Amino acid sequence: MSITLYELQPTRSTRARWTLLELGLPYESIEGPEVFAMPELAAIHPLSKLPALRDAGRPLFESAAICNWLADSHPEAGLVAPSGTWARALHDQWVAFTLSEIEAFLWHTARNLFVLPEEERVPAVYPQNEAAARRGLAVLDVHLRDKEWLVEDRFSLTDIFTGYATSWAHWQGMTADLANVTAYVERLQARPLCTYRQDVFGQ
Repeated sequence: MSITLYELQPTRSTRARWTLLELGLPYESIEGPEVFAMPELAAIHPLSKLPALRDAGRPLFESAAICNWLADSHPEAGLVAPSGTWARALHDQWVAFTLSEIEAFLWHTARNLFVLPEEERVPAVYPQNEAAARRGLAVLDVHLRDKEWLVEDRFSLTDIFTGYATSWAHWQGMTADLANVTAYVERLQARPLCTYRQDVFGQ
């Protein structure tokens, strides 16, 4: 197969998997904890992180780059708005917002919960990170007040991307007072190809 995805639940590689499934593209999956030690992964990602992808032998890393490339290179699927359109600018906006205003704080807490060695963990950051993530989630809640999906009110790659962070936050109990985000996560979970599962997020 021309596409190989290096992946592991619950990493951001689930975004790439869902994107591939929505596009109906065949791909080879290299999956499991042992992937992190593979020379093949190190040859793609300089820090041996997931996801990583090879498309026709060409290496690519970072979930935003991978998902955008997959959708852009198969425009007939209509999964993302074309470059140069206002809808594409909105897609880029929400992807950047998700990474900087929600996911960064979720990940910082996760690193201090179970990634870093115990002697390096700083539990004092947990409340601060949660408060910051909640502010970002509140912005999404307002945006989703009168719509089901983030861009052009149709399901798109934007929702696959943002859905990872909102699902994670939802399962952490951060959206209990955000009815629109909660409903959004429920819509994502109801989609037949959704790859975000509560059990693999440790909940």
